[in-house]
Amino acid sequence: MAAKRVQGPEVSAPGDRDGTADTMQLVLIGGAQRSGTTLLQTLLANALATPVLPEAHILCDLLAAFKRAKSTPRKTQYYYQTDCDLLAFFQDCVNRHVAELRRNVGAASALVLKDPNLIQVDGEAAAVLPGAIRIACLRDPRDIAASFLRIGQREQPEGVPGKYRRRDIDFIGKKILGAYAPLMQERAAADVILVRYEDVVTKPRETLAELARQTGLPLSLERIDTMEWLEAESRHDPAWITELEEKGPSAASVGTYKTVMRPSEIALIEEICAPLVAWAGYESAMPRISSAGWALARLPRALVRRMRGS
Repeated sequence: MAAKRVQGPEVSAPGDRDGTADTMQLVLIGGAQRSGTTLLQTLLANALATPVLPEAHILCDLLAAFKRAKSTPRKTQYYYQTDCDLLAFFQDCVNRHVAELRRNVGAASALVLKDPNLIQVDGEAAAVLPGAIRIACLRDPRDIAASFLRIGQREQPEGVPGKYRRRDIDFIGKKILGAYAPLMQERAAADVILVRYEDVVTKPRETLAELARQTGLPLSLERIDTMEWLEAESRHDPAWITELEEKGPSAASVGTYKTVMRPSEIALIEEICAPLVAWAGYESAMPRISSAGWALARLPRALVRRMRGS
């Protein structure tokens, strides 16, 4: 899939207290969980010689608050009478946050911020930070589902099993589709650069070189040979950390769904994520299952629900 060009890669460094203003590259990376956002952030931060940071949860929360305020105009108008006033308020908040983060981590010319949830507020990010480079990571939804199932396998056996340990494919499929739904529908998404996980791990240098060409990012590709990673406890919970982390890009997890998932599970993911598969350009690996086939595949879960309701 051809990447889409971002308008203007540079943004002003906002809110400097001494009154000076310079420019800084601000890169925002979102995507579904398990789509490679951590790997891409680590690659870009190393190539830009800027710190590798934990997930940008504060920025996501600010943008989510902006989204919520826009969705409830009858309430919001009592606080901000116009859309411009509301936007200006959140721009002030976000600009201050980015400026303080830049100062605290000592970033000079670039910040690479990632959080899977940024994909849910991409329209708000485009409005509040119009000069930022916005990247969305794509990955085969079947491999994303397989990665969730492997999290379930790594979870501690004691306690009530969660949805990943229970192999709740219906939940996982809807979670994956829901992650990309705003991007698939948002008009502002035309300015998002789409990067495939499969390209990052099979041809990292070529993928980063293409990103540099499209965005103007001054990437030093030799730095990715000996990458520095954020400490594990700041990246993920233990069950979410794989054996591929803290190493260079590896294609070992491409197509792992074929060995991790059952045929009926693969087919169900393809059924649920059909709009995403078509939009992102992935190909189906399974024949379509008839309604009778689905009834048989879902029989155990239906029986469990019936037992619980009795």
